[in-house]
Amino acid sequence: MLALLTPTVWRALAVVAALAALVGLYAVWTSHQRNIGRAEVRAEWQADKLSIAEQTHILLMANAKKSGELQVQADKRRRNDNAENHALDLRVDELRKRLRDRPERPDPGASGVPALAGDRGAGSGNSGCLGTELYRADGEFLTGLAARADKLRIALRACRAERQADIDAVNAPNVTK
Repeated sequence: MLALLTPTVWRALAVVAALAALVGLYAVWTSHQRNIGRAEVRAEWQADKLSIAEQTHILLMANAKKSGELQVQADKRRRNDNAENHALDLRVDELRKRLRDRPERPDPGASGVPALAGDRGAGSGNSGCLGTELYRADGEFLTGLAARADKLRIALRACRAERQADIDAVNAPNVTK
């Protein structure tokens, strides 16, 4: 059967076998190149992931440091506000103790207007009531009202300070580089 094959057929078979071998070698070579390319891309990707992780870690550390600083500042302001509120409470308590010695407001007389707490009676010569002439109930009311106003003033100042600190923190230049 091999005798039936002529030299031309043998040559054609040899060319086909050579082409098949070249195609096979090319396929192996391209597969190898693809694997090399995949490894290079994978290495670049891993390096990029590592770089991103390092940058994230640096930013998180800077963020934690800044948060700690801001918390310390907020705690300091809160302590100052609490101390001021405590001093105000002590002052109000002292004023209330002094008001215990004041007379109570009498029932309205025939004119329907109670007499003043001071030595002078109600009348045209009396221009008004000084703090020393307040009745106990009036003094306690005014002392409480002033204390609430002072507490609101302290809270407003604290709120404005917190807001300004937040604005400064947001607008501060980024120094993490």
